[in-house]
Amino acid sequence: MLQAAAAVAPRGVYVCGNTATSSGLTVTLSKESGSGDYSIEAGALVLADQGTCCIDEFDKMGQQHQALLEAMEQQSISIAKAGIVCNLPARTAVLAAANPIGGHYNKAKTVCENLKLSGPLLSRFDLVFILLDKPDVELDALLSTHVMALHGSKHVQPSLSMVCSILKLLYLLKLL
Repeated sequence: MLQAAAAVAPRGVYVCGNTATSSGLTVTLSKESGSGDYSIEAGALVLADQGTCCIDEFDKMGQQHQALLEAMEQQSISIAKAGIVCNLPARTAVLAAANPIGGHYNKAKTVCENLKLSGPLLSRFDLVFILLDKPDVELDALLSTHVMALHGSKHVQPSLSMVCSILKLLYLLKLL
């Protein structure tokens, strides 16, 4: 879903949280090898200015959450390094997806406890949606059959039973 959102957004940037660094999300200051001058390289939030920054695996980020606090509250990113002081715009909508601890959402715990996120960071999101996966053997079997048919190595013409299974799946998911 996040990759699709980034693809349709006018200025969409998709990053995976478990491989993104703080400077990759915000700004990097690098020294040019030949001249010794410094240059600023924009991170995902700056590149997505006036667009959408989609962050997957949000729960797997370590200290990178701290880098998001200023950007999400002030809509800008400040840098003060090597004698360079500047403020870059980061007026972006942040869409993030996270998995609960242990892979299952515990309804007895708060959202912060389930996702291992700090309260200040979670409060910067305007909307929080919780999608619960209720285990259902029949529905899971239909879904896995459908996914395997889509991504199989051979292009197979769907049979009538497969079409019926897909329609049943869509009905059970309330999409039809």
